Amino acid sequence: MKKLLIVFWVYAIYSISVCYAQNRTITGNVIEQGTDMGMPGVTIVVPGTTIGTVTDMDGAFSLSIEQSFTSIQVSFIGMQTQTIALDERNHYVVMLESDVVGLDEVIAVAYGTTKKSSFTGAASTVKGESLTKMQSANLAKSLEGSLAGVQITQSSGQPGAGGQIIVRGLGSISASKEPLIILDGVPYEGSLNSISSQDIDNLSVLKDAAANSMYGARGANGVVLITTKKGKAGTFRINFDSRYGVNSRGVPNYDIVRDPAEYYELSWEGLRNSYLGHMGYAQAGIAVSNDLISNSLKYNVYNGVADNQLVDPFTGRINASATDKKWGNEWETEPFNNGIREEYNLSFSGGTDQSTYYTSFGYLSDEGIVDGSEFDRLNARLQIDQRFSNWLKLSANVAYTGTLQNSVSAGGASQGNVFMFTQMVAPIYPVYMYDLNTGEQLLDHNGNPIYDYGEKTGRPFGTMANPVATTKANINNNKADNFNLRGAVDFNIIDGLSLTVNGAYDLYFNTMSTFLTPLGGDAAAAGGLGYKTSQRYTATNFNQLLNYSKNFGAHTIKALLGHETKQNKNNNLSGNMANFFDPSNPEFANASSYRSLTSGYSEYALEGFLSRLEYDLSDKYYLSASFRRDGSSVFHPDSRWGNFWSAGASWRISEEDFMKGISFVNNLKLRASYGTQGNDNIGTWYGYDDQYTVRDIGGQAAVVFSARGNADLTWEKSNNFNVGIESYFIDRVNLSFDFFIKDTKDLLFQYQLPLSEGLPSFQWRNHLDMRNTGVELDMNVYVLKKQDLKLSINLNALHYKNELLKLPSSKDQNGYAEGVFWRELGGSIYDFYDFQYAGVDVETGRALYYRYEYDHYGNATITKVDDIGDATMQKTGKSSIPDLTGGLGSSLMFKNFDASFQTAYQIGGYVMDSNYQSLMNSRAGSNYHRDMLKRWTPNNTNTDVPILEHNYQANMTSDRFYTSASYFSLRNVTVGYTLSGKVLNRLNMQSCRIYFTGDNLWLKSARKGLDPRQSLYGAVGFNYSALRTISFGLSLQL
Repeated sequence: MKKLLIVFWVYAIYSISVCYAQNRTITGNVIEQGTDMGMPGVTIVVPGTTIGTVTDMDGAFSLSIEQSFTSIQVSFIGMQTQTIALDERNHYVVMLESDVVGLDEVIAVAYGTTKKSSFTGAASTVKGESLTKMQSANLAKSLEGSLAGVQITQSSGQPGAGGQIIVRGLGSISASKEPLIILDGVPYEGSLNSISSQDIDNLSVLKDAAANSMYGARGANGVVLITTKKGKAGTFRINFDSRYGVNSRGVPNYDIVRDPAEYYELSWEGLRNSYLGHMGYAQAGIAVSNDLISNSLKYNVYNGVADNQLVDPFTGRINASATDKKWGNEWETEPFNNGIREEYNLSFSGGTDQSTYYTSFGYLSDEGIVDGSEFDRLNARLQIDQRFSNWLKLSANVAYTGTLQNSVSAGGASQGNVFMFTQMVAPIYPVYMYDLNTGEQLLDHNGNPIYDYGEKTGRPFGTMANPVATTKANINNNKADNFNLRGAVDFNIIDGLSLTVNGAYDLYFNTMSTFLTPLGGDAAAAGGLGYKTSQRYTATNFNQLLNYSKNFGAHTIKALLGHETKQNKNNNLSGNMANFFDPSNPEFANASSYRSLTSGYSEYALEGFLSRLEYDLSDKYYLSASFRRDGSSVFHPDSRWGNFWSAGASWRISEEDFMKGISFVNNLKLRASYGTQGNDNIGTWYGYDDQYTVRDIGGQAAVVFSARGNADLTWEKSNNFNVGIESYFIDRVNLSFDFFIKDTKDLLFQYQLPLSEGLPSFQWRNHLDMRNTGVELDMNVYVLKKQDLKLSINLNALHYKNELLKLPSSKDQNGYAEGVFWRELGGSIYDFYDFQYAGVDVETGRALYYRYEYDHYGNATITKVDDIGDATMQKTGKSSIPDLTGGLGSSLMFKNFDASFQTAYQIGGYVMDSNYQSLMNSRAGSNYHRDMLKRWTPNNTNTDVPILEHNYQANMTSDRFYTSASYFSLRNVTVGYTLSGKVLNRLNMQSCRIYFTGDNLWLKSARKGLDPRQSLYGAVGFNYSALRTISFGLSLQL
């Protein structure tokens, strides 16, 4: 009922607001040049008014206007806009020409806009309409597979959780690897889950020096430009979009053992093999059958079968009478359920030549698949452009976003992690408590089921843990209020010379509350734990931009001079209490044990001076150059300032006279650039100074190191070379190809100090150099371009090689180990270094590993050992960096129907599948992967799975568990139907579309349950599964 009232309210507003004179009616048809096809959806407006319409499915239009109006404007995306003079005729035929795939399209660039044809840099752009198809609350996830050269990781599928954006490969080791986010011309410090995709007009990713060096100190990892929607002169529009759907699990469990009988047999064999060291087969079998339940697993799920008769002591097979279960496999069903996703967006826009406006309201409710996980967002935005005269224009953009994210423990090996527990716990244990003899479910005094924490029955796995119970009792919420204010004043000083002053103020309030129940789980021993954090974060940014543009015949010169200041301030207060009296009350007044209380304040400042010069000869040859000097408070005053610059050139070959006779080439452009950018984002605002904290040691205040400063610390600098070609030919194929080399000098990284120097054990230093060399492809093919049938296919791909060019002088220049990675000249930063698995001893079934012994000439003697302590760690020849990443998509329009899909893929690279590793060992109460059925036995010696033996560490970390990171994901499918013009006219609407959309519909990886998208560094965990979302929606334009 509420949704119907919203629709009725929107329609009522529209009906009241539309009022115009009907002195004259003109009609017409809009046709695509070179065809006889009418063009549906073309906008027809009277300039300077709110009067307008759109063409129907046949390209026809009818418009009532005043007699005094002298022209109409006809526009369509991808076509050249035309202004048609009106005369005494009442019918007009308009031919629209293609703009050669957007060559005259204006795209967002650093500190302004430019025509795509004149741009010398490398950038990828996605329209807001494409982003709205995706159903992720976080904008980063919506980009997966959509943009060439852009990789997206998502460590958690929890509603509202963020994703990581990586542009053209990994740009750093310890410092931030993510791009700078620019929202409406000003750096954005907030979470991307605070930006509604419905408010976005377009999003561009700047990738090379010519494109992003103007951001100097912060542009080394690329720049993401987000431009929000504005009102358009001449049209008043009300847009309403609603969608309602279901979230379900997008990545299944690993292929674990689910049959209790199968589990009992495997556990019996593992325990029997561990007994063989001190008794024979028969004696061991009898002993294990007697001990399996009473001394090991504790739970017998079958009725009518005695504990010591559950497994035959001589065959190891389950008793044939074991068929009636006391309880089902509750861990398969109880923890998870489908969540509801609802989203509603309403916007009003319009204006005149002097004033335009856009205002929007949105609400999102996104429930997870585990109780206690959800994300709610309420957002509002108002954008106004007001021209007071031909020399003065003001713009304002005000936005508020309120979010509430409730999350659950879903990462790592915590017993409260439901995604880990449900796969690791044996299928013989229940969620709730039962009488182990009769199978009767036990209830509390209120008649409610009692959760089984395992402590009363001696469950060997996860004692005092039950994540179904604790996810319902625990609290982990993050409430955020984000205010974003942006304003600009444009002064046209003289013809060609203008001054723009931009200001932005972002204010973020964050309150995080965590409560871990004392009833069980990770905090039971502490009597419950509570954490509270409050944060106030402000970001202020001002820039002044002096622009000059002048045409001299065939010559065009553009120049920019600017100055920018930025200041961030962060206040936080946090506390931790324990021993809660009332297990349902998370407030600190309910706790008796003080743990900690701390507060902090920090500031960051940056100042920059910038300039850019662009030259265009005959709209054919283009040159650009930029320079920026930045100072950052992160570094010591002696090392604070850095210089960043770029030079770029492009040549539109297709405009040359010798190309005029080659009709199949519509556009051909060659471009190249070189320049430098910087990075100062190391997670601390005081990188050059020692930092201390005060602690209570023995009742006395003590000052201890919290961070070691480095006065010599300075910018991480990236030198970028890029050469690319853009082409459009046979009026069908749009192709862009780039080759790039990115050299990163003085990498910011956490240098590990000798233990003798005490804590903290690292210091920020600049001792590494690195290079990414790669190629990038972006292709769009317009397969069909008929009136009632249009089909296009898009493909993008990225391949790059990462290599180290310089090592720290204090390290072995032949290479050294850094955790599980091997660092050497010519190798990548993520080459794995580990023990090498040598298979299985065919006689004993023991796992074997390689041992390397070197003589003084460096020659190696290689042997196999069954004790990993005697083995040697080596370079594995495997890296987490993939060979190829990208996406494939398509869109189809047939009459009133539209359909599209988007995929993402990755080929090559490896991940350390620690989840699989955990399931390939024998421990009491812990489950197995079904690959354990391939284990070594005396009758199956030709296998690479070791013997199953209780407490034998057959799954020690080695390259055995490095698994291909290749995957293919069906990221999105959307199908829609737009009502015909005649129906719309009766409903007094501009458009009405009904649609279906689905996200994360399918994932194919090297192993069921494995999601390589969790990390770029080769690490995966039992994290919150990516969500599959299926929704139905309705879009109205009034």
